[in-house]
Amino acid sequence: MNKQLGLVAGVLLASSNCFAADSFQVETAVYRANELLASPVMLVEEKQPATISIGEGFSYEVKVTPQKENTAAVETSITLAGSYFTPSFIVEYGKQASFEIGENKVSILITKAKS
Repeated sequence: MNKQLGLVAGVLLASSNCFAADSFQVETAVYRANELLASPVMLVEEKQPATISIGEGFSYEVKVTPQKENTAAVETSITLAGSYFTPSFIVEYGKQASFEIGENKVSILITKAKS
């Protein structure tokens, strides 16, 4: 009986690894007063925050959560020259989305990464 329980537990553990999370390529461009300040490209696992910092004036965190077939919810946290903002929105894969806050503009393009 213990052998059978061990076998079942092993099969369940092995099968749980088969359901790996999706990965996404996130291309971002950050502008201030129409000047490109940063353009990070990151590989992000679904529902896992990814962070990048450039110098002392820019930090960026992004989290991608798949929604329907061709869309994802995106949560961001951006610190730019002392300003902090946290826009969240829905994007369609492969289509650039952008938003503006004051003189700051951020564009983002998300594509599913190949497994």
